[in-house]
Amino acid sequence: MTIGWVTLDVGEQALVYNHEGVARIENGPQRMFLWRERYNVLERNAANQNSYLVVQYRDGRVEHKKGPCVMYTNPLEHFRINIKEMISLDANEALVVYREDGTTKEVSRYVQFGPTLVMPQANEWFHSFSWHGTDPNNKTLLIPNASQFQKLQIIPGNFYYNVDEVRTKDDAPIRIKLMVFYELKEIEIMLNATKDPIADIINCVCADVVAFAAKYSYIEFMERSSELNDLANYPQLMERSKKIGYEISKMVYRGYHAHPELQRIHDASIQTRTRLKLAYEKEQQQQNMTDLKLKNDSDRLQLEQTMEIESLNHKQSMEKAAMEHKLVLKIQETEKERDRLVEDKMSVLEAKKEDDRQLLQHYKELHRLGVDLNQFLQSEARQPQKVVRITAADKAANFHIHRS
Repeated sequence: MTIGWVTLDVGEQALVYNHEGVARIENGPQRMFLWRERYNVLERNAANQNSYLVVQYRDGRVEHKKGPCVMYTNPLEHFRINIKEMISLDANEALVVYREDGTTKEVSRYVQFGPTLVMPQANEWFHSFSWHGTDPNNKTLLIPNASQFQKLQIIPGNFYYNVDEVRTKDDAPIRIKLMVFYELKEIEIMLNATKDPIADIINCVCADVVAFAAKYSYIEFMERSSELNDLANYPQLMERSKKIGYEISKMVYRGYHAHPELQRIHDASIQTRTRLKLAYEKEQQQQNMTDLKLKNDSDRLQLEQTMEIESLNHKQSMEKAAMEHKLVLKIQETEKERDRLVEDKMSVLEAKKEDDRQLLQHYKELHRLGVDLNQFLQSEARQPQKVVRITAADKAANFHIHRS
């Protein structure tokens, strides 16, 4: 038990117990007088903007708090509080994150891409990869589990690899040097298809190179070795890379290494092949000149035919355009004639409307003067002695006469 004055500084927090064991929390700055009490200054845990707090409660719960924040380790509530750095992801990096649902206990997976700072939740954890990696003492040797990481690189990569103990068709042992260029395209496919894609790639490279060399003798292989730069000669690699979400962009053939005695025999044969090759190339050049002349004649004839066809097509296009123009003019003329007829009809209708209006006004005037319209209309409607065709103009004239 402590009796007397104690001081809490700024930013400090203390847990004070009285003589009955009841605890309370006091925050600084302040000066306290303790009587039959004891106190413990609590540990201060501060996380900046690039870190977070892992809070483990005594009831078993775990909580992650993103910084910047401050918490004090209260032994009554907290078992432990740790400060951890957030994981920084660049633009070409990604994390595979697993999350457990608190209700159903089902685990789901998602991929977090950069650039960002990643703080896992209490129910999340990261996938750890363990792949083949380059031997520190030999850049052409890949050893299992040498590359262990959590950040997944999604930019193009490459590695050196030597395929040893390759046998040609005539059983000559050689070592083939390669460089593989690859890029991760589908992360989900990779996660579902393989645990070590680099191991899959090098195994397929070995299989394809062995199959390629087995088709040729040592001399034939030397002549065709440049074909190892062609991706078409790696069918197993290309097929497997698609199944594991990778794309092989390029294969570089870096040469070969053979036994010294085998190399000496090969050098001697090179001289003989060189003489034969020079004679062959001379004849080949003559044949090429003849072929070039024939090809130029054929190209010239084809060009003339093409120009003639283009001329005919241009002529037909001009004739078509002229016919279309005439058709447009005809349509415009027809539309103008239609509009004129409509105007004429409307003029006739307007004249008849005006006649009817004037006749109605005449009847109204007669009615105002006291004329019996029924007798007047009956007298107007008496049977004429002869049938006379009365036009609209006659009706109008008759109407004016009655009005006058």
